[in-house]
Amino acid sequence: MIRQSTNYSITIGWLGSLQKVLWVVAPIFAVFAMLSIYLVFHYAKFEVAESLESRLLLGTRAAEQVAREKFQITRDELLFFSRLSANRGMARALRGGGVDPTTDVILEDWIRNFNDVAFQYAESKSRILQIRIILANEQGNELLKLKRPPQGKLSRVPQRELQEKGSYSYMPAVRALTLDQVYWSPIELNVENGRIERPPQPTIRGATPIADDQGDVWAYLVINYDALVLLADLTRTFNRDEHTELFAYRPNGHYILHPQSGRAFQHELQPAQALTYRQEFELSDADWSDSSNLMLAKRRSDGSEFVALHSNAAPYEALTGDVRGRFTIHVPRERFDDMVWNTALPMMLEMMSIGLLFTVVLTLVMVRVARQKDLAQALGLRGSWQQAESEAMIVLMLEKLPLAMAMFDTSMRYLAVSERWCQEYGVQAQELIGRDHEALFPHVRNTFKNLCRQGLDGKSSEVSEHLIDSAGHAYTVVWRIEPWHRLDGEVAGIMVLSYRLDAS
Repeated sequence: MIRQSTNYSITIGWLGSLQKVLWVVAPIFAVFAMLSIYLVFHYAKFEVAESLESRLLLGTRAAEQVAREKFQITRDELLFFSRLSANRGMARALRGGGVDPTTDVILEDWIRNFNDVAFQYAESKSRILQIRIILANEQGNELLKLKRPPQGKLSRVPQRELQEKGSYSYMPAVRALTLDQVYWSPIELNVENGRIERPPQPTIRGATPIADDQGDVWAYLVINYDALVLLADLTRTFNRDEHTELFAYRPNGHYILHPQSGRAFQHELQPAQALTYRQEFELSDADWSDSSNLMLAKRRSDGSEFVALHSNAAPYEALTGDVRGRFTIHVPRERFDDMVWNTALPMMLEMMSIGLLFTVVLTLVMVRVARQKDLAQALGLRGSWQQAESEAMIVLMLEKLPLAMAMFDTSMRYLAVSERWCQEYGVQAQELIGRDHEALFPHVRNTFKNLCRQGLDGKSSEVSEHLIDSAGHAYTVVWRIEPWHRLDGEVAGIMVLSYRLDAS
């Protein structure tokens, strides 16, 4: 507002100029705020998702290392027991009708010799549940068997309780082995006399052939290991917190590990009530991640949502020759959203501070220009002194801004730059002022050139670009391009603002 007093002095009202400027600046700040909030939260979702995926990969690698160590130990055990001299003595005694013709040792003494060695090694190792020798005949008769009952001690199974294993599911794979090959069964509940052992005992079996003096296979060594020990060692490496759930399941989706204990091995204990992973959860792609390992899981029964991180295969797959299952880590969607908010909040505060600072500076500049224009109109002036003064002030304020910002004329020549702009692009202001931007930076992308041309046509625009710095960290650079005008309303050039979205 302009007021003329009775002594003909002229006073320019700040409130009137400020009101006119705010009608222009406020919508710009509102658009900036909404766009910043969207970009920050979108970027934060990517950051949290990548962090969770990295955690899965680290846990999987650690689990693979644990599995590798465990399976190497058990492989060595299998090969050690299969090469005991007592094995060849038992083979000779079986061919000799119960007596070894080479040493005159009876079969029972050779069996006792094997048992003594097995007891000495395995009695204190609770992970070993059974040690058996199964004859390579059609019936698969057990020749000897040592067994550790649940929470009990290893003992020899009497001859009358030995079984025929030829029809069991793992025997075809065992019979296909050659010398020094090792077979690992899937993790399943132990079966005795055709029935699941009670209390249920999750088991993984290792098997290898036993050769006689001539190198012919006459029997198979089978050792049952406690699968709960293996699963506990594997899952411990994922460092789960109280909000995380871990699932492990076979290729058909049936659980061998579930947060609800009654669901594990339910396909063997209660087949009619058993659910696979895909029957319990509906999976969909996450719009903020392009990783095939990370998806959204919705429980069909109650609609609860989780961020699901899938391993490519069970950690012991590479050591057993075929696919045995997968691990999946669940994080509740509410927990994920909290992690996103905690990541986005400091970034959003930083962006809002930058936007507010820019808005205040822009408002002060525009109020100054508006007051000069009102003064010129009030005095009937049409000279260029007021425009020169305004531009000089803009240049001075722009140089001191803590933002990467540059001001260009209609020919894309530098009029002014901020100190931050020079710092980020490794140049001096005197090297830029009056120079053509495209001549200084000939490799500028066409997208940026087109946006600058739109700015010279009076259009505001914004674009983001995903980059990786020298340290290998991903970040996003946002470019904001705004036209600036002469007092007569014509476009006099553009102003370019760049800022970086970084989780740190």
